[in-house]
Amino acid sequence: RYAIDMTNIDVNESIMVGDRKHDVLGASANDLDAIGVLFGYGTKDELEKAGAKYIASDVHELSVILSR
Repeated sequence: RYAIDMTNIDVNESIMVGDRKHDVLGASANDLDAIGVLFGYGTKDELEKAGAKYIASDVHELSVILSR
């Protein structure tokens, strides 16, 4: 929330990219969708259970999701 407030980002035009459930849960708590990435520490199961809208297995897939 602090980063959103300090940067005045538009949550309707933003998305969280994270590799752990805490990233996804934090995004949800602040009205942001989240992309879970599998090239970090979290697992697909962890990210899906936390509610990630998308899951990217690598940087290329992340790029494709972000270009939508």
